[in-house]
This record gives sequence, C-alpha cells and structure tokens, in this order.
Amino acid sequence: MNRHIAVKLVIICVLAVIICGTATATYAAKNIILMIGDGMGHQQVDAGSYYKTGAAGNLCFEPFYKCNVTTRSLNSTITDSAAAASALATGHKVNNLTISQAPDGTVYQTILEQAAAMGKRTGLVTTDPITRATPAAFAAHDPDRNNYIAIGNDYLNSSRPDVMLGGGGTATGGSSYFSTGQIEAAKGLGYQTVYTSTQLDALDSKTNRVLGLFSTNEMTYEHDRATNTTEPHLSQMTDKALSLMDTDPDGFFLMIEGAKIDYGAHANDIARTTDEVVEFNNAVQTVLNWMTGRTDTLLIVTADHETGGLTATNNGQGVYSTASWTSTDHTAANVPFYITGANSDLIDRYITGGVVDNTDVYKVMNTACAVPEPSATALLPALIAGLTMLRRKKGRL
Repeated sequence: MNRHIAVKLVIICVLAVIICGTATATYAAKNIILMIGDGMGHQQVDAGSYYKTGAAGNLCFEPFYKCNVTTRSLNSTITDSAAAASALATGHKVNNLTISQAPDGTVYQTILEQAAAMGKRTGLVTTDPITRATPAAFAAHDPDRNNYIAIGNDYLNSSRPDVMLGGGGTATGGSSYFSTGQIEAAKGLGYQTVYTSTQLDALDSKTNRVLGLFSTNEMTYEHDRATNTTEPHLSQMTDKALSLMDTDPDGFFLMIEGAKIDYGAHANDIARTTDEVVEFNNAVQTVLNWMTGRTDTLLIVTADHETGGLTATNNGQGVYSTASWTSTDHTAANVPFYITGANSDLIDRYITGGVVDNTDVYKVMNTACAVPEPSATALLPALIAGLTMLRRKKGRL
C-alpha cells in the first residue's frame, strides 16, 4: 500500500473516533436517576431545610436548582400523581387517573421501557406500594391508576423492572396492590424476594432481579418508626438499588420516589411532612455520594405536584416549622426542578421565563440517553468511506 494513502486512511479513522466521541460527550448519559418527592413544593423543601439546618436553601440538592416545573394534566389544571408521573415518564399529557396512555388507549412508551430496550437495567424504588400511581407510570399502561393487579401484571409480563422496592406485600403474602400469586409469579421469573431491611442489605450486588416488599400498604412514616423497624429507609433502599443497578456496562434507569411527603401534606401534618422531606434528602445525598468522581450519570430531582398549599415559617434547627395550609389536596402550584451530572445543560433548551413543562423533563432524559456509547459500530460508516477512498486511489495508480 502506498504510504501516503495509508496515512490518509489513519487520519480518517482518527477523525471518526473524535467525531463520535464528541457526539457522545454532548448527548449520552449512561445512567439516568430520577428522584420524585411526591407532593414536594418549594415550601416543603424549605420546611425540611429549616428543620435540618435552621435556614432555607441547605438541603443537598438545592445547589442544583434550575427552574420551576408546571404540572397540569391533559384534563385539569390540578394534576394527580398518575397524570403527573406519566408526563415525566413519557413526555405526553394524560388525563388524571391514567397511567401512561392516551384517552383513546394509545400506549405511550416510557423512559424506563426505552432504557430496557437499549439493554440498560431498570429499577423502581418507592415508599408507596410498588403498583401505586407514580412507579406505575414508568412501567405500566392502564386507564385507571387503581387497577393495581393489572398494573402488577404489566410489570411481570411486559416491562419487568430489574429492581422493585417498596410496599405492597410482606413475607406472609401479597395484598390488593400486589397479590400473593404475583409474588410467586415474580419468583418464577427469577426475582429474588426480600421483606426486611436486613434481607435487603444481605443481597449480593450481582443479584439479577430483586422484588423487595416491606409493608402491606405504604411504608411507615419516618416520624412513626420504631428504632427496631424492619422496614428499610428510603436512603437504604436507594443505596442498595444503586449497587444492584451498577453492574451493567450499558448503564441503567432508576426512579426513586419519596411518596409519603404527599401523605403528610394531605393530612396537613408538618412534622410528618418534614421528616419525609429530610429522609428524601438523605436519599439524594446517597446518590450524590455514589456519583462522586463519575461523569456518566444524570440526576434529576423534582416533584410530581405540590400538595396542601403549604407556607412554612422557620422556627430554627430541630424545630418543626409553623405551617399554614390552604388545602388538603393537590394544588396547581409550580414545583422546583434540580439537575446535575452528565448533560444537565440539556434542560436549558426548554426553559422559558424560568419555567419548563413536566413533559420537558422526559425530553431531557430521552435526549440524554438517546445516543449509545462509542463502539466499533459507530465507526463503521467512516471506515467504509475510508476504504472506498482507498479503492479509488488505488484505481488511479
């Protein structure tokens, strides 16, 4: 081979590597972690920070604040968790009570399903029953959020998240959220079942599929837990989920929900709401600790909606805020959005007047993980072009 031609071919290949590497650095995130504080508006965040530190702005995720998020559903200015989570999961507005599908029944593929199709591991972590609205929106499709058994069947027969941790059953059997028969079916699909924090901690990180059920209904408020509780905290479930997910070279998608912030706000209970926000903060800190030194992970922290119309007044560190509530239900208030890690600047293209729509959160995640890591396949077009050039050169000699 002519030395001059060989040099040109090498240059073409090097340029291909640079181009592919640059494209990946701009758009690809190997891991996507979405953390949802259910019902967590700005004032719930402030209440948690007041109690934990004595001042606003000191929770671990607050330095990453970017903008507000609007939350309306397809058919209402005030969303429920099903419609809000569906918007986050699919990028489509749906009616209240609906799980990731259009009014005519058209199914919207979720970010979890897309990640699985890319060969990534997937997981759902919640302090609610695992088939309640928020986790369901990422791994199921149903016209009614209350069809818990049907939602569980979607998990087992279709989306099959690799890791599912939350409520909905115990060692003695299932519940109206996830039946005893479904637990047995999960075992048949290779899910290792655990029912206590001790069993969860004992899992080998190489375990392929895990179903953790720690309470028949939703998990116990942090405020009400005994010191000898067998239920893992949200931060413990988060830590174990990360170790289970971080075994796939293709990466993972993980949704983590602090569900009981919403429960406390519905009850206008500032103490229980605050303690749930603080534990949610602990879970986010667990993720941030795991992300230290990594450049391959996108972390988003937000809420599905605000609950209670809370105004919190600072009473100092270790003292619960004085609370004023306007509702015992969801409100139309915007919720905060925090983002850090790989390709976090993608959100900038959607911000208008300091606000994004909740469907834009999906768009960021979708774009961030849409381009695969560099591979020999990615270089193939450039190599073909180089060989074609080489043949033409040889024909002229």
